Amino acid sequence: MAKCTIELTNEEQLKIVFSYPNTSSNNETLAETIEHWIGQTLNRDGFGKTDFRITVIKTDRKYVLTLDGPSEAQCAMYAERIPALLNIGWKAWQDTVQKHLLRRKIWCTDGEVRNLWDPNETGQWRFFLTLGVGLVNHRTLQFFHYPPIRLLDPLRDSMQDPVTLRCKDLLIANGVSKDETSLYETRINSVPIAAPDDQGTNNSDAQDPTTGGLMPIKYFTKFQQDMTKALIKPHLTTEGFTIPLTAYGRGARDCMAGMTLGATDAAVIEILDDLKTPVLGSNHPFNFYYKAQAYNGQGQVGSGKMLPNQMDTCIKLQIEDLSVVRWQVEMAKDPSQNPWRVIKEAKEYWSSPDQEKMVNALTQRHGSLTYDTPAGLKFWFAMTLEEALKKA
Repeated sequence: MAKCTIELTNEEQLKIVFSYPNTSSNNETLAETIEHWIGQTLNRDGFGKTDFRITVIKTDRKYVLTLDGPSEAQCAMYAERIPALLNIGWKAWQDTVQKHLLRRKIWCTDGEVRNLWDPNETGQWRFFLTLGVGLVNHRTLQFFHYPPIRLLDPLRDSMQDPVTLRCKDLLIANGVSKDETSLYETRINSVPIAAPDDQGTNNSDAQDPTTGGLMPIKYFTKFQQDMTKALIKPHLTTEGFTIPLTAYGRGARDCMAGMTLGATDAAVIEILDDLKTPVLGSNHPFNFYYKAQAYNGQGQVGSGKMLPNQMDTCIKLQIEDLSVVRWQVEMAKDPSQNPWRVIKEAKEYWSSPDQEKMVNALTQRHGSLTYDTPAGLKFWFAMTLEEALKKA
């Protein structure tokens, strides 16, 4: 155990990068909000709540963060990564959001001129970094599109989402222990904007005709590169390689080094100098829920009911998503493996008759996703895996 002091920055910048105040009803001080998110980071790096102590103190000019509990090596990594993450966020706010998104307008697909920031005028767009994820002990890196607004307000948790719930199941099915799943779920987003769930789709009249969708991904290229560099890291035991990276959904896949990766397509790129990073494209995990419960307007995600005519489609999706996670887990052990061979073998494994019962059970379980409110603030699978295995 060690103790380290990390200088942050001034109040103006910290309010932006920690989206302070997170909610209108929250009476926390800025220091308490910082402690909240850094505490979640240490939890997701595998520290129990009694294994560390966090204090944030305001000095004359800056805020100072003190961590008591991590090892010296871990403290050194936190001292490097936390300020880097916040600095990247501040630059994205200054150079992209303020200078461009809040000032410019866009000619949309319906011929109307709208603001580039929140073109549908939902009033729910907010600047938001993906806070509270593991920063030092993570074994893989996940690259997503943008965070749903509910993760900031009111949930205040980047991982409290149906996507995370499903990913945990897929990790466990691929041999990861329940208490280590968060080490495989450190994620960044290609756009640091929290917004309603439908703002990433390309079926709105307000969409950008050059990118398809409402999220201004093309403006955040530098942010995407800097965030990936900051959170990818050399592999602990395999020289010449970093931990693997998985890009979820079309928007995120298209950001990977200018390539267009399909779902289950692999590549090797260089993010850190002279180090190879294996990359895999994936379906967005939420796509399963849509196909299972709301395809073509037949139902609603969160209904707890799977559409009866979608089972075959969802089994195919489940096999692909299980294979992606198997690749992620295997490449985390040894990223020097041939990534194309590993994903091929993962698909063969989950397509085999021996795994049919588990695939069917997971499909039925995930098809039972239930929201108790329209906003999906509380969610669960109505069917346990044990119940699903009995039915499969």
